[in-house]
Amino acid sequence: MELVFLSSSDLHGYILPTDYQSRQDCNAPFGLSRVSSVIKREQETYGKDNVVITDSGDFLQGSPLASFAQSAKNIVQVKEFLSLYNAIDYDARCLGNHDFNYGLNYLNYCIDNSRAPFVNDNVLDEKNGQPAFGKDYLIVNKNGIRVGLIGATTKKVPSWEPAGHVAGLRFASALAQTKYYAQILRPKVDVLAVIYHGGFEANPESGIQIEPATGENEGYKMLIEIPEIDVFLTGHQHKKMSAVVNDTAIVQPGYRGEAVGKVVLEIDEQTKKIISKKAMLIDTAEATPDSEIINLSTDLNKNTQKWLDQPIAKLSQSAPIEDANKARIEGSPFINLLQQMQLYFTGADISATAVMSETAKGFKQEVTMRDILLNYPYSNLLCKVKVLGSELRAIVEHSLSFLKKDDQGKIGFAPEYQDLLFNFDVFYPIDYEADLDREVGQRLSKFELKGKAIEPEESYYLAVNNYRAMGGGFYPCYSQDKIEETLDKDYVQMFQEFLTQANIPLDPRKNYKFY
Repeated sequence: MELVFLSSSDLHGYILPTDYQSRQDCNAPFGLSRVSSVIKREQETYGKDNVVITDSGDFLQGSPLASFAQSAKNIVQVKEFLSLYNAIDYDARCLGNHDFNYGLNYLNYCIDNSRAPFVNDNVLDEKNGQPAFGKDYLIVNKNGIRVGLIGATTKKVPSWEPAGHVAGLRFASALAQTKYYAQILRPKVDVLAVIYHGGFEANPESGIQIEPATGENEGYKMLIEIPEIDVFLTGHQHKKMSAVVNDTAIVQPGYRGEAVGKVVLEIDEQTKKIISKKAMLIDTAEATPDSEIINLSTDLNKNTQKWLDQPIAKLSQSAPIEDANKARIEGSPFINLLQQMQLYFTGADISATAVMSETAKGFKQEVTMRDILLNYPYSNLLCKVKVLGSELRAIVEHSLSFLKKDDQGKIGFAPEYQDLLFNFDVFYPIDYEADLDREVGQRLSKFELKGKAIEPEESYYLAVNNYRAMGGGFYPCYSQDKIEETLDKDYVQMFQEFLTQANIPLDPRKNYKFY
């Protein structure tokens, strides 16, 4: 017989096939409505009792629709939003780091009103050490096969969230907790699967390290050190991968529902032993959006579109982004506006930010809520950080490591960073230049603030979002003890206030140069 696992992850509230660039766009190759169609098709092919359906987290935050559901402060809107996930026959789900973005009250409400159970072995109540949400593991029966399900979340959540969003919680190592529960569960089940909102710190097949071992992603160690795992359903990194390594089937289905992870186990009906394992991805682009999801979301989507089109401000001049990568490399008026806003609210000496979306278009003169959310989709807070000039240099050099020249001398981004460009920061109003022919870490050829060299032992105040201030993106020198202030406003609130009240002329100059 065949037992099939279908895995979604990192949906980020993208329900319909749209990224909300416009009201008319409903043909995007992703979304829960397409995922639902794939799942129903596979259930029909294999039979519902032969299919295990899971989600690996990050479902509450990300899309404009998710932002509206939370910001409306209307329980009806939240229930409508949750009903869309509840329409999927999930057997189990785990939490992602972004599911903590809106605080514990919202998270707890969403968990309590989920039709599917959450499995969680490593987000613990700091008082008693027990799982703070959901169950430590589940056993489900599929056509006589006992399937064990363990869930874990990246332990780095407290590094990225305000203290109130993780109050009373301890985030233990996913590796250690999963290893512990795998040994308990393995004798009780025929198949053991781990649902993990985390990815791989090293290439699963070669073992070559691909990022610093901070504990954010522990997937490779889990793969190597926990042989009890048959099926490994991962997420967080937004990568598309499928493989069978160390006799473990691995999938990670990308971002926003662009794919569904699929694992097929051939099982001996008599002994219940696994004979073979196959891992693959099903792209959802060609799947017709599920009419059930479309109909359930009609009112919520209508109200979201109305909310997105509300006017916020009228600028004296536009602040466009022609192309996201061109803006990153050459600068743009919108980046400068964002930097000016961060300086306005913090009074810092220097600001650092990234272009947060590949589809960012900047602002026209008429700015709506849609424009704000499409250009800055993350629920971050703004911090004021104190660093030495030597530390600031190391931070800027890390950002410069993303860049490379091709054989014709054209400047672009190294392949390993192509999916991580939301971590490529630029800095303002410092004047800096970088020679990309130099060794990584030694590229700065000019590094000045207000016409003076930045001194290694002098202190500077840097405005940066909380994710970066805690070292997100594997930047050096950031740490919690360097944070002097965290503003109690998110970026939507700051944009609204800055654009309507600050009255600061837009600075169009380009303050950095790469060659």
